[in-house]
Amino acid sequence: MTVTLDISPEREALLREHAQAFGNTIEEWLVKVTEQMVPPGSIAHLQRSNPKEWIRRFDEWVDSHDPNTPVLSDEAMSRESIYPDRF
Repeated sequence: MTVTLDISPEREALLREHAQAFGNTIEEWLVKVTEQMVPPGSIAHLQRSNPKEWIRRFDEWVDSHDPNTPVLSDEAMSRESIYPDRF
């Protein structure tokens, strides 16, 4: 698929600069950005039809998250904190 964007030369220069910062051409970088913004459809069907591909994609998804994200405390995950009015 080919898409044509009508943007100012200044915006193009900015996009090209961002792409180069990641070691990509502007086309490669824009594809990566769109893939992040609009994730592919469900891969649930792969669990039965192609488990190895499902595992590969699942691992890819897991690796896409920041490993330094703080973990919630046990208190924050407790039933009481989720449903305080039920106890």
